[in-house]
Amino acid sequence: MKSLAVRIAIALVFNAITLWVASVLPGVRLGAGFPWAVVVFTAATLLVKPLITWLLRRRRDGRPHRNTWLAGKAATSCAGLVATWAILMVTGIFSNGFRISGLVGWVAATVVIWLASLIYDFVDDGLEARAHEFLGGTAGTAKP
Repeated sequence: MKSLAVRIAIALVFNAITLWVASVLPGVRLGAGFPWAVVVFTAATLLVKPLITWLLRRRRDGRPHRNTWLAGKAATSCAGLVATWAILMVTGIFSNGFRISGLVGWVAATVVIWLASLIYDFVDDGLEARAHEFLGGTAGTAKP
């Protein structure tokens, strides 16, 4: 249970920083409900990203294709971009603390937040391990 709480806390902090950084982009604005936007964004990330990734992989696996390393990386990248765009849509609909307007805003926010999620994927296990050390416990670094 402690591990789940640590993971959620790290995700909330990282997502708050990511959304705050994205607010400097044209067409991206923060509002008074920013803390709620962070909660919605984090929940959407936990729900929407795996669903979209699964749907796109399922669709891709159902067709004959050459399964190359490059094709797999391209499909994964596209799935990540689509998932990020959907997460931003959900966040915009269910919170008033984060708004995106205009095509440039949507494209820039999607790409920047997607790149931030790649960084998060590289550092989250290390951050969790350090948080557990700080809290006086041990943590396995393997993801479920």
